[in-house]
Amino acid sequence: MDMVFTFHNVRLLATLVLMLPILCSCESPNAINPALVGHWEGNGRIIVSWCHQKNLTTKVDIHPDGSVTGTVGDATLTEGRFLKNRGWLGRKLNIETDYIITGDLDGPIVAAEGITRQRAMMPCNFDDGFIKGAVDTEGSLCVFSSEKTRKEKMAFTAGLRLTHIQ
Repeated sequence: MDMVFTFHNVRLLATLVLMLPILCSCESPNAINPALVGHWEGNGRIIVSWCHQKNLTTKVDIHPDGSVTGTVGDATLTEGRFLKNRGWLGRKLNIETDYIITGDLDGPIVAAEGITRQRAMMPCNFDDGFIKGAVDTEGSLCVFSSEKTRKEKMAFTAGLRLTHIQ
């Protein structure tokens, strides 16, 4: 009997673990908060050690239909989307951010150092009239090799704080 009870507990726990991402992401349709629509600009501190430049300028235009255009560093943001990033349970448990901006990058993100990435993700929250979060790109998390290889292959990360420009 104890074996059956343990098996049922493990199965219940496994079901809850598998359901957590679904419960955290359930949200109403992606309606854009009117306060977020418009032109936003700001600087973020680059936090990867292999990039000599320390600030990343970001400018985005969030449109009422959820599309986003702008620049991330020296790259142009294309195919940008502004999306809700978590549901009620994720917010209650403080998992992830309320929003995420995703898009492709055209050109180098840091031209002076030849750092180019294909996509950017900007998880963010709307807090005290600012958009606060991070700029992340695709790439590996750990490459044990030269600085040149790190600049070519590692994920690029910077802080993000955007101000609404009227």
